[in-house]
Amino acid sequence: MIAFTLPCIPTAQARARHGVVNGHSMTFKSDRQAANEQTLDALLASYAPASPFSGAVVLEFRAVFPPPKSASKKARAAMLRGIEPHTKKPDLDNLTKQLKDAMTRLQFWHDDRQVVRLACEKRYGETGRWEVCIREMMEGETI
Repeated sequence: MIAFTLPCIPTAQARARHGVVNGHSMTFKSDRQAANEQTLDALLASYAPASPFSGAVVLEFRAVFPPPKSASKKARAAMLRGIEPHTKKPDLDNLTKQLKDAMTRLQFWHDDRQVVRLACEKRYGETGRWEVCIREMMEGETI
């Protein structure tokens, strides 16, 4: 099992950008997306296993966001106590995609199709961070 916390505000996978260059259609990542990926890769690199997980993988993570600066003291307190859920952007599925893609690039596993169980949430906290736990599924463990 590998468990760690990454001290950064979680970001979501952005949609690919499209454009035409010299009459040819091109697909590319925005500069912001590329920077977000570099930051996440740099933070994840020290936690990458010596060899990739080879079997079925269970991935659990929590994406923690600081309350908005515009929130009142009462609203901020509710957010930090977990009374007010994080229902704003980014979407949870796009956060999942960003984290799984980064972990695939860094060889946590051979392919993200190995992730057979996923438990994730987004919430508010004092500081932004990713809390991540990854493990191989135990033999005989049911889904």
